[in-house]
Parts: sequence; C-alpha cells; structure tokens
Amino acid sequence: MSGLRYGKALSIVLSILTLCLASCSSNYYKPEPPSLNLRLSTSPKYITDFIGHSTRELYWDCVTVLPRSTEGLINSLLCTQALLSREDVSADERQFALKRNRAALMRLLTLRMSGKEDKAHFHTHLNLDQPIIFASRMRATEETLQPNILGEFGVAIVVREAATTALAQTYYPQEGTYSSYTLMFQGIKLDGNEVHITLDAQQIHGRTTVRVGSNAYMARYSPSATYLALLNDATVGGLRWQGFVGTKQAKALRGIYVIGEMSDTKIPLIMIHGLNSSPLIWRYLTMAVMNDEWLNECYQVWHVLYPSGQPPLYSAMKIRRELDALLATIDNPLITREAVFIGHSLGGLVTKLLTVKSGNAFWDTTFTVPPEQLAMVMTDDIEDTLFFEPRFETNTVFYLDTPHKGSALAASALGYIGSSLVQIPYELKNMFVDVLEDSGLDIVQPQMQSYLAEAKFKSLDSLKPGHPLMNTLYTMPVQGKAYSIIGSKKQTECENREVCLLLTDGVVTYESADIPEALERLIVVSKHNSFKSPDAVSFILKHL
Repeated sequence: MSGLRYGKALSIVLSILTLCLASCSSNYYKPEPPSLNLRLSTSPKYITDFIGHSTRELYWDCVTVLPRSTEGLINSLLCTQALLSREDVSADERQFALKRNRAALMRLLTLRMSGKEDKAHFHTHLNLDQPIIFASRMRATEETLQPNILGEFGVAIVVREAATTALAQTYYPQEGTYSSYTLMFQGIKLDGNEVHITLDAQQIHGRTTVRVGSNAYMARYSPSATYLALLNDATVGGLRWQGFVGTKQAKALRGIYVIGEMSDTKIPLIMIHGLNSSPLIWRYLTMAVMNDEWLNECYQVWHVLYPSGQPPLYSAMKIRRELDALLATIDNPLITREAVFIGHSLGGLVTKLLTVKSGNAFWDTTFTVPPEQLAMVMTDDIEDTLFFEPRFETNTVFYLDTPHKGSALAASALGYIGSSLVQIPYELKNMFVDVLEDSGLDIVQPQMQSYLAEAKFKSLDSLKPGHPLMNTLYTMPVQGKAYSIIGSKKQTECENREVCLLLTDGVVTYESADIPEALERLIVVSKHNSFKSPDAVSFILKHL
C-alpha cells in the first residue's frame, strides 16, 4: 500500500514538472489589427490657418472633415488641434476633439508603421527609435487583465527597451524596461507635395499636465499596459519548478524586480510568491493596482523572485540584503518610512520574517549558549539569518494561504518526494559545519539538533507542523499591521471558531492560516490559490 501511495505521489510530482516546463511563456494579450482604409488624395489641400474661424465654426469644420483620406487625415489632425487650443471650447466640443485627434494620430502612426508613408507623401518625425505598442489596441485574453488608459490628450503607447547591465537596470525585469509614453502632435511643415509632421513622445510616470494653447489637459498614458506587455514577454513562469528544486538559472535570476518605474517617493508594494511559484501569480493584483490612478500615484510594485526550495529564514536573509542594495540606489531616506508586503503561502512566512524584529529569539531557539561564545566561528550568513530588523519603519502585511503552523502536506509522501528533489546551495548546506566542528552538537537546542546535524535546510522541512523556528516566528508581532486572507475549498462563512477550524484549502488549514495579530480576516474560495480571487484582490485594494 505504501508503495502504491509513493508511486501515485511520484506521478503527481512528474506531472507538475511537465506542466511547469511547458509554461515558459503565455499570450496574455492579442493586438487589435489596425485599420487604415485611407484613400490617397491626388491633389490634397491642407488647411493650416483657422484664425478667421469662430470656435463654433471651427468645431463644425472638424465634424465635417473625416480622416478617411490622406487629405482628411491631416486636416482632421490640424483642425482638432486648433479646436483644443481655443479658450471658449465647450465640454462636448472638447471631448469630440480629443477623440478625433487621437484617431487621426493613430492612423498617421499606423501609416508610418506599415511603410506606406511615401505613397501618401508623408514624413513623420518621431523622437523614438524603439518599436511602439498602442495601449488602446491591446486586447487582454482575460478580462481582469485589460489595461485602463488614464488621461485624455494624446495617444498612450508602450515602449520597450532591452535590459542593460547598468546598475540602475539590474532591478528591472530581464525582459527589459516597459515604459508608458504619450504621443502628441508637435508641428507640421509643407514642402510642395511633401508633408513633414513632427510628433513628440513624452515618457509619463504619473498624472502629467500638457498645454495646448492656454488650455491644460491630462496626458494620456497607461501604466497597466506596460505591465501587460511585460507579462506577454515574461519567461519567469518557466522558472517555477527550477526555482523550487534550485537550478543555477533560477538562482542567477533571483532578486527584486521593479514593475514600472522606480520612484523615490512612492510606497513600495512588495509581493512575494510561494513554493513552486513565480511572480506571475501577482498579475491580477498588480494589474488592479496599476489600473487605479490613485493607487498608481501612491505605490510602486516590486516583485520578488527567489528559489522557493530554500528555508524561509535563509530566503528572508537573502531578500533583506537585496532590499538593502535596492534601497541604497534610491536617493531619498524617506523611502524606508513605509512599505506594504503581500506574501502567498511560503512567501507569507518570508514576508513575516521581513517585518519582525528578531532580537535573540531565533538564536535562543537554536543554541543553548549566548552568541558571544561562538563569535570566533560566527559567519555573516549565520548572524544575518538569526539576527535582523525590518528595513521599513512601518509595515502593512497581507498573508494569503500562509501556513503559520505548517502544513501536513509537507510531511506527506508527496512532500517527501518533492523535498528529495531540492538542491540546496553549498553555502547553506555547510552554514553550521564550522560551528558544530568547533563546539559540538551539545550547544544546539535538543529540538534543533537533527536539523543542524543532518542539514535539513529545505523549505519543506520548515513547513512541517511543529518546526521550532516556525513556532518561534508564530509568536512574533509584525512591526505594523497585518491582515489574513484564508482559503477554503467551498465554504467562506463560519459562525464560530469551531466551525472555522474545519476549513481548508487542501494544503493549509484555517487553523494554520489564522494568526492572532490579524486585524481582519477574509475567507475566500481557494484551492491554495487565493491570489486569483477577485474578493482577495478587492480586500487588499480596500486596505491599502
């Protein structure tokens, strides 16, 4: 019977491996095909002077000039640009002109991108060398991933620049930097039959005012479109399994990745995935944040990628160092005043370790002697793993499906097989070798002796119920405030704690996911994937 269970568990693991290796890329959006349908005007007449027109007359001129021919395209662009500069333009006229102006600009750019400008005798001059993506033509394959376009004036586009090795670039995804730009009409020059149009592309990080005449307009941009473009090119999904078992590729790509533009004023919103996972699980939450103009102004999203087969204390130590390096590049000490951490499953434990003050608690759980006694053999890794403080003064923490008291699955046959496939790095495996050789096993607390002597340093070892270090972590308060999102396979309401304790998401029980310090708790339908839940996303947005 045990052999049968082992074989079934092995089959499940191999199936997971196959799926993970096959999930290296996904299509998160499809570009809407452009439509030109422009007639070439043989003897075009362009109207560039509207001084003698009243605003109402100018409006009707714009209404009657349709951008269906090359002549109409340019005249529509010039007419609406002039209308938007009038001080007495009405709200309705303004909205019409903004929409028609955008349509003309997009047709002009499409003409250029399709290589048909010469036939129309157009020459568009643009201060961009990189290919562009029209935000309004991105059609997400999932409704919840559809990007919003903010602002009103100009055309929102996404520009991708390849990643470089420059220091500032190391905190952006390996796929490159995806930036939000606004394209606007700058000027026109007629040279016989040739038309030279100058467009200006401005990089937009947030609400930006542009002037047309004496009127102010909000530039049109889409931070969420930049994220959707990144999602479509992302390869980290294929690192889920590699990150769990500990391949060199996964370890080389570990780090903190800034989604969008790095800011020296916005509050970091730090998302940490769980076991056999990747930052792609945060796509729904990230898109929801970037689709909200106010949240986008207040927060910057940082995704953490780390080898999930390593124990939470070690992973937290590595991430802490990466945070230190990232924060050192931001020229504003106030950036450390506040942060929001969101962790799923194992990532929730790592999140807590990044937001509590250790004191001597983890040392005393591990050793029977004071740290001074082992000073000669104490390494930086040991010290930084067992002694630490939060990097931010105030922390808001959201736990999703987090096994604060462990998971029985980690101690099961499936957990055993998964753990046997994990490769732990040499520096972790040998972290305590010198300490034990110098002082012997007697200096180690009895409950920790087997872990240190047998190098049980895999994440699944820590996730087994009753692990001494996780028991210690459970009692420690976050430096800030915490919320719990707890998964349940079916039921999302329970009238008392006794009934609640019967709930489980199939991996983590309610009892393990619940934690006394939580200010609020939300139960969502989840099979250990509450990051997908619209209710969970709404709950987080509400409490930001």
